[in-house]
Amino acid sequence: MENEILNDTENLKLCHSCGNPFTPEGEEDFCWKCRHSRNSKEEEIIAYLRAHPGVSILEVSRVSNLSTKVLLQMAHEGRFKGLYLNRDFGYPCGHCGKLITFGTYCPECFEALKKDAKNLKNATFIAQAKKAKKSKEVAEERASTFSNGMQDEIKSRIKN
Repeated sequence: MENEILNDTENLKLCHSCGNPFTPEGEEDFCWKCRHSRNSKEEEIIAYLRAHPGVSILEVSRVSNLSTKVLLQMAHEGRFKGLYLNRDFGYPCGHCGKLITFGTYCPECFEALKKDAKNLKNATFIAQAKKAKKSKEVAEERASTFSNGMQDEIKSRIKN
């Protein structure tokens, strides 16, 4: 019983919103109460953004009673993806600095990173194939040398 209590306390996290301890179900950063409140607030904000396309972040902040920092974080997490957002919801792309309203990279940089990752994967595969071929050649050469050496040893013993 005491071990069960200790194990439960080892899994506790502090809620990023209210600071209360909670047991997460995965990679959650908010307790159930704050998560529920946040989801309800998010639904209200999305409805407001749909009804008022292009509204400023300050207006959304005023209506929702959420800070612009929280609203920008929600945009960064992609919670408003597909909605028409004012430029002031933007933050810089992690690569080129272009203003974006969701994710970490603008679509152009994201595609370039995907292409680079694919090229790196291909280059790694080619390097591994060359290394495997070289290892096989070395092993065959050793086997051949060993085999020739054994044949010479057998011949010398037969002669004696």
